[in-house]
Amino acid sequence: MNTKVLPRRRPEEAGVDPQGIVDFLDAVGREKFDLRSFMLLRRGEVVAEGWWAPHAPEDRHAMYSVSKSFTSTAVGIAISEGLLKVEDRVVDLLPHLLPDEPHPNLLKMTVHNLLTMGTGHKIDPLEKARTQPNADWAKIFLAAEVENVPGSVFAYSSGATYMLSVILQTLTGQKVVDYLEPRLFAPLGIERKSWQVSPQGYTTGGWGLKLTSEDLAKFGQLYLQKGLWNGDRLVPENWVELASSKRIENGDNQGGDWSRGYGYQFWVCRHGAYRADGAYGQFCVILPEQEAVVVLTSAISRTQELLEEVWAHLLPAMKETPLAPSAIGEEAAKRLQALEHAPLPAGAAPADESWSGRKYRLDGELAVGLKLTTGRFTAQEDGTVFLELEGRADETPQGAANFAIALRCGAGVWQRNEPSAMAGEGVFSPDNGPIYASVSRQEDGSLTFATRSVEEPDLLNLTATFNGDQLELVEHGSVELHLKESRISGQAE
Repeated sequence: MNTKVLPRRRPEEAGVDPQGIVDFLDAVGREKFDLRSFMLLRRGEVVAEGWWAPHAPEDRHAMYSVSKSFTSTAVGIAISEGLLKVEDRVVDLLPHLLPDEPHPNLLKMTVHNLLTMGTGHKIDPLEKARTQPNADWAKIFLAAEVENVPGSVFAYSSGATYMLSVILQTLTGQKVVDYLEPRLFAPLGIERKSWQVSPQGYTTGGWGLKLTSEDLAKFGQLYLQKGLWNGDRLVPENWVELASSKRIENGDNQGGDWSRGYGYQFWVCRHGAYRADGAYGQFCVILPEQEAVVVLTSAISRTQELLEEVWAHLLPAMKETPLAPSAIGEEAAKRLQALEHAPLPAGAAPADESWSGRKYRLDGELAVGLKLTTGRFTAQEDGTVFLELEGRADETPQGAANFAIALRCGAGVWQRNEPSAMAGEGVFSPDNGPIYASVSRQEDGSLTFATRSVEEPDLLNLTATFNGDQLELVEHGSVELHLKESRISGQAE
């Protein structure tokens, strides 16, 4: 198998009824799910793939908690190399980071408890610490009260995964991302990844990994193949079995896919499946019984509803034997190639654009907590509008910070803005990736802007209404991203 590019095949040849693919795409459109990418693998080959323009195959996506499954994989490999055991106590592995008087339940916490989110904490100790400048996350985790006996209760904790990263780096002298490079990333042909680090220089572990959709598909296929890749053993088979099956109860096993049990940083699903799962609908679903992998990257909150559409349409489409080529197969291929999030219509440029180039003093706050201080809108000869916003963010990992957004917005098209064109301090860093932006001129002279981040599930939708020297800037909320509408007043300088 080519490590850089997965093989492709018509869905019928792999025993997949393309009607199921069409029905899934219909459901995505009907439910208005904001998907960025979709890939379906069957028996080691890609049988369906699509990206909603302007998103593209080469784009990386923020994996959020899908990152946890990669950290788990690193732990499994390290165990196979004799570096640690799941029974090892955390206090024995990190003696240099312990508080003077460790909590009695901390003394009982093991690597197994970290892997299963059964640390004994009521809430993740790092939930607040991650926004505190220069906080030592590992020391805060180890100093926190452990209310329950480890292993007795499931409580979702990105801090637990971070501690696995700290343990691995302590044992190997390498960040998790570097430890996995020759053992996982290079063999799979994953080249353009990045992974955030903590203020103390540890890979964040539980979040912060960015990959392309095909990179994630390879990871899922590796697990479907029980850790084998091109005949080479990358991950121990017993680790795949342990990680992908229920290691701790996390609910009543009723209803959806979040109460079926938790493995070693993987969620157990219905239908004999399991998944790597990240916020806002980042999914790598492995279906051993169907010999399939489903990859989805999204910007949604209704993640269970999205999984329901997978079960309703893609699952029954998988047959035991190949199918004859069909017209619906051609339709599915065309639909997948034509997916898009449409840009704003250009509108008609009025004769008077007196707002162009003027600087406005702003007084208000965006829904994401960024306080705006100035704004400028500049019309360009090609019909685009240059949008500049400046302000202040009070809560970032580096503390309070200034920020600036500078975007060229296409008229009737998505204009791509590279990170180097977006000035920023502490908030909009190059790691946020490119941003697509579009502008529409309205009949009343107002401007409507829409932006889509390439790598993050970020949307910024604004309307600027001008009345003499006055400006009203409305940020349109997002139900999916839990953002309320906000209004910001402005005065021309």
